[in-house]
Amino acid sequence: MLRARLKAFEGDTFAIQASRLKIREEFIKNKDEVDTGKISELISVAEGTVKLLRHSVVQGVLSEENRFKVKIRKETILEKNAPLPKTKR
Repeated sequence: MLRARLKAFEGDTFAIQASRLKIREEFIKNKDEVDTGKISELISVAEGTVKLLRHSVVQGVLSEENRFKVKIRKETILEKNAPLPKTKR
């Protein structure tokens, strides 16, 4: 999870630091867990988080033209957006 966050938030010092603190906080909160069912659930959540970070998180930077430039990595899963409903103006 720590490596996935570095890749997902590359160049964003604030997001890297904040995510490190949150990951650490969650691990410390659950460090004494002994229930195997709960441990399995926590591992599944961690695996899902890694998958989300690797495949769904993209960074956007506001350019001088007031547009966002999005950093899409080769791991990013691109999906088709649903078409917007046509409205009458």
